[in-house]
Amino acid sequence: MDYAKNKSVTKKIVIFGVVQGVGFRPNVYRLAKKHGINGTVSNVGGLVEIITSSSQKSLDDFLFELKNNKTRGYEILNIEIEDLKMENYADFNIIESSNNDAISIISPDLPVCQKCQKELYTISDKRFHNPFISCMSCGARYTIMQELPYDRNTTTMQDFIMCSSCHKDYISTDSRRYHAQTISCNNCGPYLIFNNLINEQAFEETVKIINAGGIVAVKSIGGYNFVCSPFKEATVKNLRKLKGRETKPFAVMFESLASVREYCIVSKAEKNLLESKAKPIVLLYTQNGNMAKSTNLDSLYCGAFLPYTPLQIMLTKSCGPLIMTSANISDKPIIKDDLEMLNIQSPFLSGVLYNTRRIIRSVDDSVAKVTDHKPQLIRRSRGYVPYPILLGDGNRNLQIFAAGSDLKACFCIYKQGSAIVSQYFGDLEEHNVMEEYKESVADLLCLMKIDPCLVICDLHPNYHSTRYTESLGIPIMYVQHHHAHIASVMAEHNLHERVIGVAFDGTGYGTDGNIWGGEFLICEGADFTRFAHLNYMPILGGNQSMLDAKKTATCFLLQLGLGQYVQDQRSNLIGTALKNNVNTILSSSMGRLFDAVAAILEIQDYNFYEGQCAINLEKAAILALRNKIRPQKIAFTINRVNGRTEIDIKSVLKKVCRLKEKVNVGSLALGFHYAVADLILEICKIIRVDENINKVALSGGVFQNTVLIERALSILRKNNFNVYYNLSVPPNDGSISLGQVFIGLMR
Repeated sequence: MDYAKNKSVTKKIVIFGVVQGVGFRPNVYRLAKKHGINGTVSNVGGLVEIITSSSQKSLDDFLFELKNNKTRGYEILNIEIEDLKMENYADFNIIESSNNDAISIISPDLPVCQKCQKELYTISDKRFHNPFISCMSCGARYTIMQELPYDRNTTTMQDFIMCSSCHKDYISTDSRRYHAQTISCNNCGPYLIFNNLINEQAFEETVKIINAGGIVAVKSIGGYNFVCSPFKEATVKNLRKLKGRETKPFAVMFESLASVREYCIVSKAEKNLLESKAKPIVLLYTQNGNMAKSTNLDSLYCGAFLPYTPLQIMLTKSCGPLIMTSANISDKPIIKDDLEMLNIQSPFLSGVLYNTRRIIRSVDDSVAKVTDHKPQLIRRSRGYVPYPILLGDGNRNLQIFAAGSDLKACFCIYKQGSAIVSQYFGDLEEHNVMEEYKESVADLLCLMKIDPCLVICDLHPNYHSTRYTESLGIPIMYVQHHHAHIASVMAEHNLHERVIGVAFDGTGYGTDGNIWGGEFLICEGADFTRFAHLNYMPILGGNQSMLDAKKTATCFLLQLGLGQYVQDQRSNLIGTALKNNVNTILSSSMGRLFDAVAAILEIQDYNFYEGQCAINLEKAAILALRNKIRPQKIAFTINRVNGRTEIDIKSVLKKVCRLKEKVNVGSLALGFHYAVADLILEICKIIRVDENINKVALSGGVFQNTVLIERALSILRKNNFNVYYNLSVPPNDGSISLGQVFIGLMR
């Protein structure tokens, strides 16, 4: 007999991970009862503490099953076990929560689970057609949490008193809703409200309006959505007028995967992403002609996603596919407050379907796509936030706030190895967005109990995020924009040795005061050197240059002595401004080069939304690939003078101009993409020879381009480079704050 295994022991077990708001304590309770363990379990801050009294064998069996439960909704990152003085417990109980200062890992909002979906359509169930049905494994979490630990009285569900039936479920150890903080039913609220109608009548009126071609604002987990049919052209045009969104495609929510496949091409990896716990919007190629043109205009993509709330399931079952877009006007934040939405007066809005459950934090839908057979985030928000990116031990005593960038704004806070990247906010140039950003910084620092001793911001002196950071009165560090891009990849992949960083985007303030964006860096830890870049081109108009691709093309052609190819009535005026250096900036931006090529090829000459010219240039390249059109051979010129490496774009633009009337436009578009990929390979080869570096990190908004990144990955790997790129954070400016934190830790 193994007496040690049968000896009674008392232990304190501290669980780190996603263990609050996911039914972890009830699961611990059931396993403890199963294995004959007495003691307690409680939330302590953002952690879970278990006190056990049992034999060592029972404890071992309990811990094994706890760690290996395949049906769990929780995620254990670490377990600490401490011996306690022997104590006898009569039973095992879930006890009152307490607080501490340890870093918390908070669950994102969770989609409605399969069991709740079944009950939603079971007539005999007391939660039949309840649009707020949830259990310990699903429902709102982050958006309704007021403070830690996660209990009903620390969420906005405290506003709703449980009926006797729900309370019985809540305290019953046999119930799926045992200690489910979002528990509710048709009797105890929340309730659907539409004008003077509630619940079923409110829902039926909403369905009637949507099916008749109306637009309804519908309250979701993280804010309001504007909801309408994607197949009624007049309705979609009205939605564009309501939002002030003339051309950008709309995301469409489908009832099921089968419904998605009627309109979109879905690979196995894309299926898994659509059905993942986060339920993001996934960018999919459309089936020819099956999606209404007014919804996605000339895009090859449809942003498709599946319902993640009971109400969305009910709406898509009753109405079919629906445009489900964030309820914001123009570039303002998504609306989360009932009064603000109810006060909107517009002839294009037919009504508001809401409820009185308060939303603490507005969180937009996440956007993702499959790149290189892997899921890659384009916008990191609902379903992912506030889950941390773990950076190892690092400087565990350092607490950091990193402000990120002004475009695609999000910030990052760091404590004890966890980097928490906030939800997406938008453009901080918009006053209301900036105010929400500042409020959210204060909110998340308070929620996570972080008191930063270091703040980090972009090098750009005129960024709103930089000025805000400077106002905090905390020791500050400035980080160059493209260095932060590459550092974000290093953070994701735990790269601490030297890497070749390829950072391609539209704009970023350089250490020389010029605008960078076509950069080859050598990065190690907190330091970088600029090895190569596109040669500087003068551009007129500052921020306006990001919109007017035709003007950018004219600037490039005139500066390079290719004026004979200019087709712009403003050429004389632009030429005079360039000659006299009036309102010009110097730029090495790859993003602006994509714009210029799109304009020269007459594919798109103005960005009505960010990146539109580059997106349509990529579309031409994709169609060329589909039609098996050979790419036109195009090449950059690489100049190495006195230890400096500059990339001359003249040869590329000259060939594009010279051949555009003679060869297929798709061939030139595809050839340009391949030329950029070839350039990446050639510069990386030079660096490998000069610096003996074989690891390459790709980041920046240009690498959202699927044709470019997959071509670059292919040829770099064939040449034995180890290549890394953003997956958990976007390659666009949504990655900047994470990179800033990484550099702060290294420095």
